Amino acid sequence: MREVAQRDGRWGVALVLLLSAAGCQVERGESSFEAQTFEDVGTPEVGPSGDVGLGDGEGAGTLGGVWLQAHRASSCVLGQEQVSMGYYVVTIAEDGELLDEERTLCELELSPVLGLRPLVPPAVVESIVTPAIDQGFVTRPTTGGAYTSSTEVGLWGLELDDPVGDAIPTEAGDPAVVDADEDGEPGVTLEIAGSNCRRYMAQRQIVRYTGRLTAPNLIEGSSATTTRMEVYGASASLCAIAPDVEPNDAFSTFKMVRIDGLGGAINLDDDGDGTISCAEAAPYFAEVLSTREPDAENCRP
Repeated sequence: MREVAQRDGRWGVALVLLLSAAGCQVERGESSFEAQTFEDVGTPEVGPSGDVGLGDGEGAGTLGGVWLQAHRASSCVLGQEQVSMGYYVVTIAEDGELLDEERTLCELELSPVLGLRPLVPPAVVESIVTPAIDQGFVTRPTTGGAYTSSTEVGLWGLELDDPVGDAIPTEAGDPAVVDADEDGEPGVTLEIAGSNCRRYMAQRQIVRYTGRLTAPNLIEGSSATTTRMEVYGASASLCAIAPDVEPNDAFSTFKMVRIDGLGGAINLDDDGDGTISCAEAAPYFAEVLSTREPDAENCRP
């Protein structure tokens, strides 16, 4: 991610039946921290030192710092549910009740549809541009407070003057369409697992998260997503198929857990360098929120 963070690929991007988004698989490194457990609400059972209670100590009652976000998104493709599972490291800076947020996508898994699993190569994930659009806010940074994220705009293979308002070009030769993953094809190239089928496309995805602080250092809620794309070519006709993908926000959910040691939270800065990487956070992804099997009933009218 270039301008603000490596963010939303997500994404439950549910881009298309064949080639949505799946991707950035991060090697799960070893951690020098003792095994920590996240309770069913996703909060750490113990803090970084064991002598600071959850919600106590330095940083308690604030949101500024580093969080681990898990986002499980649902979409409907030809009446079938597609489930995406995305994990992010989120850095928040507070400005009163306003929040400057930077999301870095770490890992994205997308369920198959009709037996086909879409993949997003790491080069594509790295190329996604997520410009800063606005700020999030919180009504109060303690349990019970309402949370609304900043608008998350992910541009795949696009350079737009107005990231939200500009139309996605329909022609590959438009200067707004860029070879973001540097493979010689327009836009970005997505793949189907177990095949040589590739699609050349551009996409814009817009996401907002809303929820509440349900416990110290824990935010839970739902998301709203909209996705628009254009296909500029494919290696085979199968890859050029682009059925409608409908957001299914009623079945989408997210959790954010603080991971920087503040406020009695777990501290995942394994190497003590003052930053928390995807590799350091990865062993805890599924403990915060795991994926689930698709359910066609969720896509029935």
